[in-house]
Amino acid sequence: MRQRRDEAYVLGTSALGEADLIVTLLAENQGRVRGVASSARKSRRRFGGALEPMTRVAAQWVEREGIDLHRIEALEPLRSYAAMQADPALQAACAVLAEITGAIVREEQADPTTFRLLGSVLDALEGGLDPWTAVRYTEYWLLKLHGVLPDLEHCASCGEPFDERDLRTAVPGSGLVCRRCPKDEGGIALTAADRSALQGFDRTAPGALGFEVRPGGALDALLRGALQAFAERGFKTYRHLRALRSVGP
Repeated sequence: MRQRRDEAYVLGTSALGEADLIVTLLAENQGRVRGVASSARKSRRRFGGALEPMTRVAAQWVEREGIDLHRIEALEPLRSYAAMQADPALQAACAVLAEITGAIVREEQADPTTFRLLGSVLDALEGGLDPWTAVRYTEYWLLKLHGVLPDLEHCASCGEPFDERDLRTAVPGSGLVCRRCPKDEGGIALTAADRSALQGFDRTAPGALGFEVRPGGALDALLRGALQAFAERGFKTYRHLRALRSVGP
């Protein structure tokens, strides 16, 4: 057994038996970590507010070789985002961020860039960033940081470069396809505003974004579609944010 210490964000918790909780962390130098917080359901005194989703904590755990779930020893709150999550839309956005980050980050592999990404997006959300824009920005950078962002300059089907005026259609899980290539029925044309948003994501910190993106559309097909293809599963939390924003499936 080895003692570990790291700063981390709490991505979520789930019940284990009558008294314990399974805690999922995004640790700065250890990647995704899952451990058992003993008696956390019986008494909140030991961990207090440190178990709230997206809380930044100083974490201590015992790594048990050959066992998937480690033993959480201590979680000391360093930065709480609980107050902003009193807004249902922000709470729903945080749930999306937790799910997609947890799906992409690898277990116990250092990923400090994703750790910093999550922190900067949470700060921007607290500062007033639109929830859907925060989600789209995070999708873009999760894909880019992990080397799976679809090629935005070449057709995913024929490989030819796009002309500046060329129609680009986002096909979920495939990328962008030119006007000459066959497309799935689920393809959605990328608008000028979509292209501008992608450029903004690439060049601008989340707290300085001066625009909002609409839910759904081509960016959803392009970015969420690529994330789901990479993770090899669908995500459940988007529907809550869509419902709060009165957007259809």
